Amino acid sequence: MTLRQLSVPIHFSPLQESELERINELSNMPEISEHFETIPPISMETTRTLWNYIQAGLVFLWGIHEDDEKGRIIGGAGFYAQPPGTRLSYIATFFLYVDPAYWGKGIGKSAISFLEREVTDRGYHKMECMVADTNPRAARLYEQMGYLQEGRKKEAFFIDGRYEDLILMGKIL
Repeated sequence: MTLRQLSVPIHFSPLQESELERINELSNMPEISEHFETIPPISMETTRTLWNYIQAGLVFLWGIHEDDEKGRIIGGAGFYAQPPGTRLSYIATFFLYVDPAYWGKGIGKSAISFLEREVTDRGYHKMECMVADTNPRAARLYEQMGYLQEGRKKEAFFIDGRYEDLILMGKIL
C-alpha cells in the first residue's frame, strides 16, 4: 500500500529476513528503544527471536518503507494476539515505531490506519496498545486516532532507575 498524501510517501510490506539488521538498528535508536519493553542494547539474537515469532505466525510485522529509489525501512508496524480459542483472541495488540528523522510527517497515523485495516480483515474486533507515561507524543497520536485510555498499570515500566506507569489504550473496530 502506498500513501501519497504524506510529506514522505511510504508503503508497507511484510518484513523480510534480509531486513532484520535495519530493524535491529531502529530498535537500538535511543528515541525508540526507551519505549520498548526490552532493555537496550537489543541484540541481533533478540531480533532473530522476533523473526522466529513472525515465522510462527505469533507476531505480524510490516516494514514501513520510504517510497524512493532505495525503499529504505524507516519504521515498523505490527501486532500480536492471543491464540484462537481464547476469550481474548479477538483483540490485536499493536506496536509501532518510526525513525525519529521521520517524526511529525503523518507516518504514525498512516501506520495505525494500515494496521486497523489488516486486523479488521483478519476478523479482530478490537485493537489495543500499551504506552508508557514517558511517551506522551504516542499517547496523543493514539487518542487522535480514536483510542481511549482504558486503564493504567501503576509503576509497571522501569526506565532510567525509576518506575513509570503504562497506559492501556484501545479502540473497538
